[in-house]
Amino acid sequence: MKISLCILLAVNNVFFPDKPVNHHQPNKEWVCQPCGQDCDKEVYDKPGTCPVCFMPLVKKTTVVFKNISPEQIAGYIRQHAGVVLIDVRTKEEFEGKANPDFGTLRNAINVPVQQLESRLPSLEGLKKKDILVYCSHGHRSEVASYILTQHGFDHVTNMTGGMHVMHDRSIMVNAK
Repeated sequence: MKISLCILLAVNNVFFPDKPVNHHQPNKEWVCQPCGQDCDKEVYDKPGTCPVCFMPLVKKTTVVFKNISPEQIAGYIRQHAGVVLIDVRTKEEFEGKANPDFGTLRNAINVPVQQLESRLPSLEGLKKKDILVYCSHGHRSEVASYILTQHGFDHVTNMTGGMHVMHDRSIMVNAK
């Protein structure tokens, strides 16, 4: 068996020298539980704890939410009628009472990430809907997006970067 594999790899390298051989095994790849920091991109070969943010390492295959940039939000909302916008910032940030005030997306609901797991029963009816999650800088929304997908929400999209880099004020309320 080992000889056959070696021959196959050698033949592959002779006939396809520029094509990299994928030695990754997705079921054995672990990543930081999404926290919105650069450590989310690191891949590990066993479970444990992220050495940067100290979040648990999770199977890479469990991180299934999509990401979208703030520049794409207005178009995304237009193309996904009925998308549920979930702002996971604090109530003060959502209401524009925090400094700085980055504004809020029109028609968003506020579910602070600190309350998300306890409020999941009230969100049960949204499991099959398109959900767009955002915060101020993209850290809390990644955590929330992961939590939602782990609890059966099928169509979750995270806004990377957060409201602090949002420039399209046409889809916002209380924007400064």
